[in-house]
Amino acid sequence: MVASTGETMTSEHEAFIAARVPEAFREAAARIIAVIAAEAPGLVPGMRGGTEKYIPVPVWRGGRDLIVLSPSKKGLTLSFANGAALDDPEGLLGGAGKVSRTLVLKSVADAERPAVAALIRQAAGM
Repeated sequence: MVASTGETMTSEHEAFIAARVPEAFREAAARIIAVIAAEAPGLVPGMRGGTEKYIPVPVWRGGRDLIVLSPSKKGLTLSFANGAALDDPEGLLGGAGKVSRTLVLKSVADAERPAVAALIRQAAGM
C-alpha cells in the first residue's frame, strides 16, 4: 500500500482494475480513483478483503475505511461509510441503511460529475 497521500493510483489498484473490473468499466475505474486522489488527498489508499468470501477491493481510509470501490457486471459501486450524513442534492446516493450509501458509476462521465466530487470531498471530511 502507498503510505503517502495524494497519489493517483497504487500498484494494487492497477492490478485490481486489470484483474477484477470488467473491461467496459476499466477506464471509469481509473478515472474515479484519480478523482478520489484529487478530491480527498488526505485519505490513504489501500485494499480490503482478499478472503474466500470477499474479493480484494480498493479503499480510502481516514482512520477507518471511508470510501470503497467495488466492481460488478453492471458498473462500479462507490460506497460511502457515512453516506447517510452526506448532502446529496442531486439524489445520486442509493441504499436504505442507517449509515452507508452507495453510488453506481458506469462511465468516465459519471466519475467526472461535479456532484460525485462533492460527495467524495464530504466523505473525506468525516
